[in-house]
Amino acid sequence: MIAPPYTAADLQAVDERCLAIAGEMGFDAPPVVYHLMRSSEIYDIAARGLPGRYSSSRFGATYSQQHGDYRMGRSRIYELIVNTDPVHGYLLDGNSLVAQTLVIAHCTGHAWFFANNRWFGPTDRMILPRVRSAAERIGTYMGEHGRDRVEDFIDACEAIAIHQPHAQMVRRSDPIEEDYRATRYDKLFPDEVEAEKALMAQARSERRTRFPSEPEVDLLAFIEDHARQLEDWQRDVISIVRSEQAYFLPQLRTKIANEGLAVLCHQELCQRLFLPTEQYWEYEQLNASVVQPHPRQVNPYHLGITILREIIRIASEPEDEERERWPWAGAVEPFEQVRAVCRDYDDEALLREFLTPSVCERARLFAFQHLQHDPRRIRVSSRECDAIRELLIRQHSTFGIPHIEITDADYGGRGELYLAHRPDDVGLDAEYARGTLGQMAMLWGRPVIVATSKQDKPIWYVAHPDGRSEACDSAP
Repeated sequence: MIAPPYTAADLQAVDERCLAIAGEMGFDAPPVVYHLMRSSEIYDIAARGLPGRYSSSRFGATYSQQHGDYRMGRSRIYELIVNTDPVHGYLLDGNSLVAQTLVIAHCTGHAWFFANNRWFGPTDRMILPRVRSAAERIGTYMGEHGRDRVEDFIDACEAIAIHQPHAQMVRRSDPIEEDYRATRYDKLFPDEVEAEKALMAQARSERRTRFPSEPEVDLLAFIEDHARQLEDWQRDVISIVRSEQAYFLPQLRTKIANEGLAVLCHQELCQRLFLPTEQYWEYEQLNASVVQPHPRQVNPYHLGITILREIIRIASEPEDEERERWPWAGAVEPFEQVRAVCRDYDDEALLREFLTPSVCERARLFAFQHLQHDPRRIRVSSRECDAIRELLIRQHSTFGIPHIEITDADYGGRGELYLAHRPDDVGLDAEYARGTLGQMAMLWGRPVIVATSKQDKPIWYVAHPDGRSEACDSAP
């Protein structure tokens, strides 16, 4: 590889200039520690999600695919940043100075977002030492119990790790047991009143005897606490996988807002760096490749910057109806309003409030659906903003993950785990359900059942620890 025509001192100067300009714009980002690394090192971190993370067959497969695409010239990672204290950014050795400048400016925006967005408040920013310690323990378990057995167990944990509370700042309150509230008309309907009191008493009794007493969405945590056959090393692995997955939840929850601000920063900072003509031309090509719309899926960089540019327009040049809707329209410094939104909003709130018809038009958004007679083909189902907004909100509020709850941990008095699927959010694919249930049954040590519906008819999927699974038309 030909050495790039720049030094570490040049990159340091770019970083210092970007931080200074960002501060002048009101985005006082914390410093980022940058690492100039070979492609194999960059793609290893990208596959694992965090540097020094435990070994996994899934990570290995991801690395092989992504690094293979890079070597074939099909893709390239320009930006990799880790939300820790301090923030760590990774630069690909061999990128041009212009590409490194864009990445540094982009990471400056991410660093500000990490430090200021409220959804990142609970994030464990000292996670890296714990990640390395966990990787060492898992390495020890592989030596003691066999690599295949431990990796199979990790795969089972990772299959359901995403099923945990996504709103980390929201703590579930203890259930309130309501008593019957007397009204002035009770004497007129004594039989109905007594019947309602009896129903409430029965519900309280069932709730006290049911385990868990309230539906539980944190699947791994429940298994870690209550599965009887687990060994100590297995409980430790469950805890590791679950806690590391929790680290990524705020990033999943704010992908559009986070990337939108990072693009805004790299665009504004690179404009203010006054790059020479030949470098600016290269920058424009790189920027265009970052924010171009993607076929059949939303590019979060593109949608994020389009929404933030819309907020800037509303803050500086609002229309009359926008002044009525937003008191700050035309009365606030544009970047100040962007900062206010990026401090408090996640993607669901951002889309709900600012995915306007003009944003949908400029972002070229439309809703589509697969044809029933040929699922390989699609058709545009709507270009209306309201339909697009609701579809995107549903996708980004659930991460595309079905809502599953544990409702009974001793189903039928046999110690089986009974789950309920809420079909009004994300549907439950039969192949996904049976495959994931099999992994969960291996962790639980007994059969696991999930109740759902298919074509408005109830259906139950059952999986056993030995890998067997079946679908039932009636409750097993």
